[in-house]
Amino acid sequence: MAEKVITCPVCFDNDHCFEEVQDEWSSYICFRCGYTSNSMYKTDSKELESATKGSTELMKEVSFYDVDRDITWFPSIVNMGDLGIIYPEGTKTNWTYKLAQPRPLTKEEKKDEKYKGHDRMLDVDNAKEFGQYEFLEALKLMGVVKDL
Repeated sequence: MAEKVITCPVCFDNDHCFEEVQDEWSSYICFRCGYTSNSMYKTDSKELESATKGSTELMKEVSFYDVDRDITWFPSIVNMGDLGIIYPEGTKTNWTYKLAQPRPLTKEEKKDEKYKGHDRMLDVDNAKEFGQYEFLEALKLMGVVKDL
């Protein structure tokens, strides 16, 4: 397994996009724009079909076809449980990344049957917003990355 810095085909960043080479495939992530892919997301592949089925409409609309590698890239969703979730939200022409972090349930919410067994929930109403090229800042605030 080897990791190398590459130029991001989406935002053209030369410092924050990485390819991790495995035995049979490679995975890619850009920490500037947040797009991710892997070498199995080739046009007409079962892997790409499966990834597309599991994607939101927005992710499908803003996906990026990488001509050089013949793969499709998607904006990342990062779910780190107790640290929160980063996800893309908006429209094809106006979207951002959001960071929703857990908050304690109120006394009223604790009485609601749908929260039974839980003491916290994701606070999507107060999610912090990050621009399309501020993915690294969202990861830092989430607490999963310090510096690259």
